[in-house]
Amino acid sequence: MYTLEQLRMFVAAAEQGSFSAAARKLGKAQSVVSQGIANLEIDLNLTLFDRQGRSPVLTKEGRVLFEQTQMLMLHHQRLQSSALSLSAGEESHLVLALDEVLMMPGLESILAEFTRQFGSTSLEFLTVASPDVVSLVDQGRAHLGLMFSQIPYPAELDASYIGSLPFQAVVSPDHPLVGESNLTLSCLSGHRQLQVRGTQGKPLVDFPVVSQDCWGSNNFYMTAELACRGFGWGYVPSHLVQDPAFSQRLVALNMPSDSQQWQVPVDLVTRPEAGFGPALQWLSLSLKGLLVAGGASER
Repeated sequence: MYTLEQLRMFVAAAEQGSFSAAARKLGKAQSVVSQGIANLEIDLNLTLFDRQGRSPVLTKEGRVLFEQTQMLMLHHQRLQSSALSLSAGEESHLVLALDEVLMMPGLESILAEFTRQFGSTSLEFLTVASPDVVSLVDQGRAHLGLMFSQIPYPAELDASYIGSLPFQAVVSPDHPLVGESNLTLSCLSGHRQLQVRGTQGKPLVDFPVVSQDCWGSNNFYMTAELACRGFGWGYVPSHLVQDPAFSQRLVALNMPSDSQQWQVPVDLVTRPEAGFGPALQWLSLSLKGLLVAGGASER
């Protein structure tokens, strides 16, 4: 029966274009590579290379098996990498629960580096409203939670403040509030409010209900879209107002009070007794620098 080493010789010879080049790449004698491939052809009962010219050329059958063998060797490399990672205590799977609007450019770079360092650890993302992040971590359904602060937290959880994001009250360009000056919260109370809530109806603690007429959604993208379509006003992160999907369709209200652009704290929530492997420890530490790198304001 053919061996993994024979398959490695076959792939090297096909990629390098000669048995001698394959031998140099593998650090073997050319005779060993030539004999290994010949034995492989005997085991498979197929001719893999046409040897009539100066350099061996893959036959029709050889081309078919070359592609499949390349995939097999790739899977073998991944198997070895996974086994090495698992033996070092690296987790095979992690779950991150986060408020969808916190999927920012800084997070993308963190995830890219995570993939490079922990390629054998798969990630699962649960995007929910911040009030629901707490329950997912508390129930053990997520290892980490990235969310807008929801103090107080359950006693079993640890929450680390990682920075703040500015928010603005927004409406569509043709909303009646756009033309008003000296806006206050009492002015806003006369118009429909768009509010983010969890699945149990719990709002974010930094955004109390101002208007008796209030519509809810479970993410800020929906709030922004409803505002764009003229259904009311709502608070959204400033970076969302600048997003190309909304920048021409939303107007930030000019309010003299702090509510014009207040800072909302962002927390990283964990369940300490669940245990921290190397991948989870790295991800937790990196996420704590997410908003620092992005220039978040001090609390």
